[in-house]
Amino acid sequence: MKKRVLVSLLEKNEGLARALCQELARVGLEPQAHFWDAAPESMAWSLPARELASCSAWVIVGSNFEDKHIRKSLALAALAAQAESGNGFPILLSPSGGAPNISALPDPLRGADVVKAGLGAKAAVQANTFKKLTPEYRLKPHAPTGLGLWFEVGPASHPWEGAFFAGGASDTNKAFPTVHGVGIAGTIPARCTLHYPVEGVKLDLRNIPCEGWGVKNKLTPADAYYVRMGAIPDVIAFGPFPETDDAELFTLSLI
Repeated sequence: MKKRVLVSLLEKNEGLARALCQELARVGLEPQAHFWDAAPESMAWSLPARELASCSAWVIVGSNFEDKHIRKSLALAALAAQAESGNGFPILLSPSGGAPNISALPDPLRGADVVKAGLGAKAAVQANTFKKLTPEYRLKPHAPTGLGLWFEVGPASHPWEGAFFAGGASDTNKAFPTVHGVGIAGTIPARCTLHYPVEGVKLDLRNIPCEGWGVKNKLTPADAYYVRMGAIPDVIAFGPFPETDDAELFTLSLI
């Protein structure tokens, strides 16, 4: 059975899309191409993110990796793919201009490979050999139609005594939590009981003002903490509920 590969083009170029699909098909892959929509209000990243759940690699083609909305939307789709397939999910960047600086990309894209030549062969090798790497936590973004951006977090193995999530952006005060809940993993709950909920905790993450919310519900790997954000954050932090001021949290930059 052929491995499926999603090809996301950051600029509209139908001729390039056809050529890339032909190259990937020649090495035995099953490519599907589309043009990337980075509009933040539409949450369009969630559509290719669903496609990535059944793919063995993701090829991103373009030149405008410095665009803020593109960076954030690619980061969210990458998080969704990694939540389904593991942190080893292959992401290949094929720049049409200068090669992007990997160390300056959002954290979910830091493991990507920049490929200037031989894209088909490289994609075939990665699609057929990647191994799932399980992180210490579960993290997945959701964008239910008309309900905004949600993050699902929880433990991967050992239970958490409560959960905490924070976020913020340098250019808006809307990228803070607005609603939170606890339920089974994979499904945003319609209603729930929160134990000792906390809201409005102020903190700085990577020099960005953020706000954190939390609960003390015990979470097993079958449970999750859900937080809706008012806008897409630049940076997030999450983990078990912090009992001390110097508690450690997982942090990720999305920009």
